[in-house]
Amino acid sequence: MAVIVESDDSGRIVIPKKIREELGITGKTQFILTKNNRGQILIQKLEVEEIAKRLREELKDTPVEDLAKGIREEINERVKKTYPSIT
Repeated sequence: MAVIVESDDSGRIVIPKKIREELGITGKTQFILTKNNRGQILIQKLEVEEIAKRLREELKDTPVEDLAKGIREEINERVKKTYPSIT
């Protein structure tokens, strides 16, 4: 479905009611908003539970604690190199 909408003076747009109803969008629904290099704005409904489910499935055989520890160590090393006066 394609719909033409206008932004207001603050840059806000209204998602038409039919689309909001079809997608279950309420006043507290969150979105991911990005732009691409062709001048397009992409908006996707953020479904936290669906993302969490996919992450659990994709990481089920991954030692997450080891992964997190490695990431923390890498961040700490970068901070030490970038801001030596802090450490």
